Amino acid sequence: MNQTWKNILVAALSAIFAFAGSYYIYSEQLKISKLDLYKDFDENYFSKPKFPSSDIILTVDKEEKEKLGLFQVSLLNYTTKDYLDIPIKIKITPKKVSEFKVLAHSAVGQDEVSDLVISTKDMDFDGSSYNFSYEVSSINRTERSEYGMQLRILFEGTEEPKVSVVAKGVGVRDFDVNNSPYQKSVNIKAAFLGIGLILGFGLVMFILMVLILGPLISIFTKDLDIKNRKKYAEELFKVIKNNNLQPNKSDGDIANFVADMLYHRQCEWWNNKTPIGKWSLGLIGPDRSDHLVEV
Repeated sequence: MNQTWKNILVAALSAIFAFAGSYYIYSEQLKISKLDLYKDFDENYFSKPKFPSSDIILTVDKEEKEKLGLFQVSLLNYTTKDYLDIPIKIKITPKKVSEFKVLAHSAVGQDEVSDLVISTKDMDFDGSSYNFSYEVSSINRTERSEYGMQLRILFEGTEEPKVSVVAKGVGVRDFDVNNSPYQKSVNIKAAFLGIGLILGFGLVMFILMVLILGPLISIFTKDLDIKNRKKYAEELFKVIKNNNLQPNKSDGDIANFVADMLYHRQCEWWNNKTPIGKWSLGLIGPDRSDHLVEV
């Protein structure tokens, strides 16, 4: 196997191992037992409209408000299994208690089904944090962006509070779209496509260099190659003659001896070439006259 085909084989094996490694990492990441926590904070969810000569009042529990915000806390299950009857505690901690007030709240499960989420304790404000306690019938695994539970808080305030979630038997991590199995699959396909494009580009370059440019270069540089071969033959001729390595031979005999030796060496090299290798050299085979020194 010549060096060119060795390089192609190495590149192909590298692509296979890269794909296998990516798939292994993808499979291992799916085993992580953590729910993804996604937060959506909108401080201007609803504002009191202003119209000339009209008196429009926005009230919550008979209390007038200028604007209302909506804070949605969602849990997504990107793991390998569904979670059933899982207790969940959510703590909402404002940066400044005076600048964030919960006005109303509700929780729903997957597909907007409120019956999947049962409040096990009324919301509790301990002076610094709002505490929510639920038991969720099921948080099914998903591959995209369907939440398994969502807490919706209607609030008055301007700054997003800190959120802490504790789910029994499973960890919680911040949401990242790359955690999604679907996105991982897309990333792996993109990586495999990239590797395929690189290999395809390499193959095109190989064909271009070996099958097109190689023969043309060999043809256009033939005279230079012959000049270099004759120069090398002349150097050998001088070494043999000046050191009297062939004492019983004339200059013509030495020139023929050098020509034969180099010609047979070139034939040996040429015969070991593959058909593609010979094509890349412009099918220019050895010629004894290329090594014959004029004396």
